[in-house]
Amino acid sequence: MARHLSTKQLTSWLNGEIDHEEHDEHLSTCDKCAERIEEINRDTLESNVEAISAEIAPALLQILEPPADLHERVSERIAVRLQTQNDVNLFGSLLGVPVETAKIMSDDPLPSLDTSRSNTDED
Repeated sequence: MARHLSTKQLTSWLNGEIDHEEHDEHLSTCDKCAERIEEINRDTLESNVEAISAEIAPALLQILEPPADLHERVSERIAVRLQTQNDVNLFGSLLGVPVETAKIMSDDPLPSLDTSRSNTDED
């Protein structure tokens, strides 16, 4: 095949509508037609992506759109969590006071001044 394939022939070949051995042979040896097939394929793919995007975009936006009250719900949960954390810290501090007081009270603030014991130990 001496002449190049038309755009219509190349498109039909890409879509599998025609199956000619002549076309296969020509495409395997002709850089110009192979390049045109790549262009047609790229253009077809881009137009398909654009068409699909135009159809799907509104549905995706609807699905992926956050609920209207999301900000309020998150703010409420943060406030509750902070309050709970403050309450736990306060409760822990209040429990710590008796413990620290008991430690202070049980510690012997002054060393023993009883020297009679130390004298008997030396004997």
